[in-house]
Amino acid sequence: MKQMLSAAVDRLKRLFGSSGSGPDEGGDADGRDDGPDLYECAGCGSVFISKPEECSNCEDDDFSNVGKFQ
Repeated sequence: MKQMLSAAVDRLKRLFGSSGSGPDEGGDADGRDDGPDLYECAGCGSVFISKPEECSNCEDDDFSNVGKFQ
């Protein structure tokens, strides 16, 4: 499950052109705020950048916040 989430986060970072700054690179120090929240579907494990009404893959409506998109 963690590999699936990690792969999804990596794809989202590539899709949105994340700068790739890590915690030791002062990610927030340059004035940028944290990215949007990431939500994982409890039914199928799909990850979404914003919390949908229901999952587009399995139609489940139970989501958990799994962190921030950076």
